[in-house]
Formats: sequence, structure tokens, C-alpha cells
Amino acid sequence: MGVIFDMDGVIIHNHKYHVEAWITFCKKYGKPLTEDQYRDHINGKTARDIIKYLFGDDVDQEKVKEFTNEKESLYRELYAPHLALTPGLEVFLNQLQKHKIPMAVATSAPTANADFTLDGLNIRHYFQAVLDENDVVNGKPDPEIYRKASAALKNDPADCIVFEDAIAGIRAGKAAGCTVIGVATSHKLHELKEADYCINNFTEVDIDKLKEIWGS
Repeated sequence: MGVIFDMDGVIIHNHKYHVEAWITFCKKYGKPLTEDQYRDHINGKTARDIIKYLFGDDVDQEKVKEFTNEKESLYRELYAPHLALTPGLEVFLNQLQKHKIPMAVATSAPTANADFTLDGLNIRHYFQAVLDENDVVNGKPDPEIYRKASAALKNDPADCIVFEDAIAGIRAGKAAGCTVIGVATSHKLHELKEADYCINNFTEVDIDKLKEIWGS
């Protein structure tokens, strides 16, 4: 068994800070954005896909990079004072490590955000692999990142459990062939019905529950 964690909304409960950053960014460029639009069209996707959604497919790559850096810098500034693990996660990571279950991070975020999170929380040592938007051609809901994360753990996707908060991410994990556990941070529990199992946070899961879900 291998365990793969999405980052935003799973390792950290940072949904409202991304929403605030995107809304502020969009307002500057005359692109009105609501929280519902964020949840339906943006959450879980790579920044380059989001920029194309906002500005059109013909936006050039240099502009994509410039816009991405601007928005993500704003997000990190907003969230830095609040950086913290999702409740129960540290205990759960220690359980997985104790049982020698390999772990990976598979995030749609840019490398700078992954570094900001994993190093800021001093948790990088738990993970045998960290994949971000620079490691894939196709962002979620495409299954590429979860197939690559499974391979990095030397596991078949069918032998991996994915933790995801976003609909796009749940679909990516399922399409890859993984078992997916939805984490109700960005969405309500009933909205994550495409997942195989759902939790509010990591206080609701332990190694025995994980094996039970995987075995079923």
C-alpha cells in the first residue's frame, strides 16, 4: 500500500486564502470571480490551467508565468501567518511512517508553494516523493499526476490511497485507478460523493480505518 496526499485543502486547510488571493488578483485585472466560480472551475487545478480559464487559451506562456507568480506570491503572503497542518494529520503521518507505508505528495501547486508548505511545516521527511505542477503535462482532473506518484512509490495505482479535497482531484485519483478518500475542507461531505470514502479531517482516520477502506 502507498498513500498519496494532495496538498492544498488536505495537508493544510488553506481554501479561503486561495479564494481571497484569486479574487484580489482577478479584481485587479477586471475578471470578476466569486467563491462558487472558484469551487466549480478553479479548485484543484494547476495555475496555468486557471490562467487560461480566466484569460483564454491564447494567453502566452510568459504571461501565464507572470500572472501565476503574482497570484501565488499574494497567496503565500496572506497564508503565512496561519500556516498549520490539518487537524490530526501529524499523528496520522507518524502512524504511516511507523508502519513503513510509503507516502507521496501530488499537488497542482507550483514548486514555490510546495516548498513553502512542506519546509515551513517541517514535514518533507515523511514523503518519498513530491510532485507538483512542473512534473506533469496535464493537470487534474487528468490522472497523470497520480499515476506518476504511484510509480514514484513503486506501487500500482490500485495499491494506492489518495487523499483529496477537490472534485478535479478526486476524479484524477479515480481515473488513475486509486482508492480516493475525500477531505471535506473545500467542499461539504455530500459534495464529495465521487470519492470512495469521506472524512472531515484526519482525526477521523487511522491505520486500521485506512486498511479497512482499502480492503473494501
